[in-house]
Amino acid sequence: MLRQAENRVKIEGILSEIDIRPNSFVNKNGEKVDSIGGTIKVKVNQNINGEDLALEVPIHLFASKKTKKGTLNPAYSSIERVANEFVSIAAADSEKEADKIRITNGKITMNEYYNNNGLLVSFPRVTTSFINKVDGDIDPEATFSVEFTVVSKDYEIAPDGTQTDRYKIQGALPQYGGKVDLITFYAINENVIDAVSNYWNVGDTVKASGKLKFNSETETYTTEVDFGEPIKNSRTITVSDLIITGGTQSPLEGEFAFDMEEIKTGLAERKANLDSQKERNSKPSSAPPKNSNSFEDLGF
Repeated sequence: MLRQAENRVKIEGILSEIDIRPNSFVNKNGEKVDSIGGTIKVKVNQNINGEDLALEVPIHLFASKKTKKGTLNPAYSSIERVANEFVSIAAADSEKEADKIRITNGKITMNEYYNNNGLLVSFPRVTTSFINKVDGDIDPEATFSVEFTVVSKDYEIAPDGTQTDRYKIQGALPQYGGKVDLITFYAINENVIDAVSNYWNVGDTVKASGKLKFNSETETYTTEVDFGEPIKNSRTITVSDLIITGGTQSPLEGEFAFDMEEIKTGLAERKANLDSQKERNSKPSSAPPKNSNSFEDLGF
């Protein structure tokens, strides 16, 4: 089986919001399983490529109440403690009264689904089960360290067809159980872009470190009218970018390199799962499913 990639996220900041509640689900054996889950947001002031940013990083949490052995799940207790004992900025109405927290074992996963309009929604998110309260000073950060196989790399193309100054890297990141996520990373520093464009090749297994740019940005745009001045409008855009700041120059080799055939299989399964979900959301079709075996046609 494809080994699980290194995938670590560290978050250190001030607890901004808590939205956690107990729940339950029915497992594959038809049994009701008590669980707890939800999200928190962490305020992190972080410099990214010379720009000081105030980030609001959402963290997704979930745990069943009991382990397979029937004992209380430590992850459940950890999340429950956050819900019942931790204080957020939203609850305290004061940043000074809110708890400072540290997460050292977060992971990057992809949230992917087809919406009601048949469009693919895909964005990275951070998951964890254990959150620590910090009593002393903190060193704010929202960083990651991952291994992945390079699937594609080139400058980003804007919706209007023009090339941006951001370098876009798509990587296949093996998760637990052989699942493979297709994740988009960006390089924005000239030195990093130079290294990635010259030394990383499609199919290489590489190691990268970087910073999370998870925040909201206000975009201003104008709407033309039949006569008179155009109307100025604004909208809020949620940003979930993974910015590469460093990494290995040479690809990982031997037992540290991911097997390309297994990567292709994982990406094909990803595509099949998304296609199946899209089909369930749409009207029945008599058209036969497309048979694809090429690396270039696996849904990215």
